[in-house]
Amino acid sequence: MMKLQIITVSLLALTLSACSEQETPTQDSVQQTQETLPVGDTSRTSLDWNGTYSGVTPCASCSGIDTTLTLKLDNTYVLETRYLGDENEAKKVFTEAGLFEWNSEGNKISLLGDASRKDDPEQYQVGENQLLMLDMQGNRITGSLAELYRLAKQDSHLEQQQD
Repeated sequence: MMKLQIITVSLLALTLSACSEQETPTQDSVQQTQETLPVGDTSRTSLDWNGTYSGVTPCASCSGIDTTLTLKLDNTYVLETRYLGDENEAKKVFTEAGLFEWNSEGNKISLLGDASRKDDPEQYQVGENQLLMLDMQGNRITGSLAELYRLAKQDSHLEQQQD
């Protein structure tokens, strides 16, 4: 009987030591996992947002602004604008490149560009295959011209053919 108790206690001790050798997550690994996982779905985490968007936006002194905005995964952008209407102006393409940043909700971007944009960044709401230009306060533009403040994502197959 004593021998059976010794064997039982030995097996129990062996089992417990095997269980305690399993790796438990450290505070660092738990924190790292929490930082890499998105908290809910956002435009930033759920959409294929990088790529080229284009459209003709309204202009007070011309017939429109041909706008092309390319967003890259490294949070840089290239913005090309061309004023339509005046034949001389229509030939000029204004190019701006720089960094953009996401808002805390992950649904809007601000073009940071150069120092001139620092206090007044151009903002866009990021949607499925589209960017909606926002007003100075970061709100969607409403009214009869609202649809004209939309840039549509270009087909990536066409982009590759043009390169």
